[in-house]
Amino acid sequence: MLRRYPDTLKWRQALPPLFVLSLISLPLVSIFLPVLEFVLAGELFVYFSIMLFAGSYAAFRQRKSYLAVGLALAIPVMHITWGGGFLWSILTTLSNKK
Repeated sequence: MLRRYPDTLKWRQALPPLFVLSLISLPLVSIFLPVLEFVLAGELFVYFSIMLFAGSYAAFRQRKSYLAVGLALAIPVMHITWGGGFLWSILTTLSNKK
């Protein structure tokens, strides 16, 4: 859909691909700049803390305890697959144009 309607991309839809890109690039670049290991650790800590908070909040609001863990696992899976798929589609589109 994005290939057909590129103007429909919202900034919030670009966050998962940027997150996946950081998960790929930070470990690689940290080989040369070890301080980036702490950036990656901080990013993951903040991200998963937010996921646990969101899951706990939803579990509390809906009175369903399984949401605390379920959402904390499901949302990162959705973000990583969306971001990875988005990046993959960009790479395959660029390679098909050659």
